[in-house]
Amino acid sequence: MNDSHLPLRFSVPRTTTLDTLEAVLAIARRGGLQLAALELDSRGADDTIFLKLRAADTDLLDLFMARLYNVIGITDICPLYEKVTRMHVA
Repeated sequence: MNDSHLPLRFSVPRTTTLDTLEAVLAIARRGGLQLAALELDSRGADDTIFLKLRAADTDLLDLFMARLYNVIGITDICPLYEKVTRMHVA
């Protein structure tokens, strides 16, 4: 099986980071995606989340992105198509 990968970054208000991250990971799980990496950067005004997801079908990744735009509180959604060196793959 040749998995497709989706590295991305988005920002959330610090007061809702855990709730928002829980919602995002639930969407990924229900969509059949696997979490390959997760990193939290709290240096800015908002928390920045770096995720790397993988799926057997690229359509699942596209569907996840469409659903991600509907989660309240997420801003600056940015798919990272180049190699991300700061990610730690589990």
